[in-house]
Amino acid sequence: MISRRQLLAAMASTPVVSVMGTGSAHALPNNDYKALVCVFLFGGNDGFNMLIPNNNARYDEYATARPDIAIPQASLLPLSLNSGADLTLGLHPSMVEAQSLFNSGKMVAIANSGVLIEPSTKAGLRDGTHAMPPFLFSHNSQQTEWQRGWSGSSTTLGWAGRLMDVLSSDTNAISPTFSLNGYAQLLNGSDHTANLINASSLPKMNAINNTQRRKSFDQVMNLSPLAAFGREFDRVKSDSISIRDTLATAIDSIPEEGHFPDISLSHQLHTVARLIKSSDQLGHQRQVYFVGLGGFDTHANQLDKHAELMSALSQSLAAFNQSMEASGLGDKVTTMTMSDFGRRLASNGTGTDHGWASNHLVVASYTDSGHR
Repeated sequence: MISRRQLLAAMASTPVVSVMGTGSAHALPNNDYKALVCVFLFGGNDGFNMLIPNNNARYDEYATARPDIAIPQASLLPLSLNSGADLTLGLHPSMVEAQSLFNSGKMVAIANSGVLIEPSTKAGLRDGTHAMPPFLFSHNSQQTEWQRGWSGSSTTLGWAGRLMDVLSSDTNAISPTFSLNGYAQLLNGSDHTANLINASSLPKMNAINNTQRRKSFDQVMNLSPLAAFGREFDRVKSDSISIRDTLATAIDSIPEEGHFPDISLSHQLHTVARLIKSSDQLGHQRQVYFVGLGGFDTHANQLDKHAELMSALSQSLAAFNQSMEASGLGDKVTTMTMSDFGRRLASNGTGTDHGWASNHLVVASYTDSGHR
């Protein structure tokens, strides 16, 4: 296993940030480039059915706690682990691609990870001497806590946004943070506002470049509004169009790749791959991306639903890692999963209810397979 501290340390070397320039149309990121891709599993992923104990005594304990939804031991995908503990784990049978990443040392697991205010014990939580995170089992609250990274605070900033305030520069016109899944507090910084990109509408990004339409738009933008509000609106709109044009040009310079499956998460990661490969054009040496996959609130009929989700996650992560490695970026890009919370070990029948900590995955070609 690896710690979150080790994960973030991989991005922490001092960057040399350049101002945005045109760059070469097919220039790849330079040697100092690093990116973090955060994959949020909305709804609360059941980590107990993703990463499963595979030695008999511990498997029996697992299966006894959830008799209706336990994954049969014979179907578990075995993992090569060197954890230094008496621990044998298997993956969900729908995660064949992830198994290959795991056993080749390109995927690791962070086990039993969840939101905390302070180091806690079971006894301390029960008698109230240790503080619990606010609204612990609430979806929106825990999604916020994971992205804020400062439990108990009311800040509207996110931990990745605060990180980029330190690692990046506000001289660049384009923020180094990108969400392919709508608004994400994770990316909020004091000096940066995330770029929100809809992967499914990328072909429409250049629609305004129609000559007549662009001429009419520029005429409207050049009007002199009487009110200060109107002038500010014009400025923001012009800046947005300029950034959009730059992003569209950068993305269009990178060819699409046919190996990405036709899955929502995969579409998002495909766009992330193209943006990463064009990062030199954007003047970025540090970037953070946010993508997401929903449907993990599996209170009922979990077996079939979760199998589909695990397959989508596995295929998407593998396709993205393949893309990064093919471009020589496998050791420069780290991909990690997050989720609202875990699920309870005990099943409620055909599903699971909200829990606390869960198991998470990290993918990168620099991961040390001897310490998982």
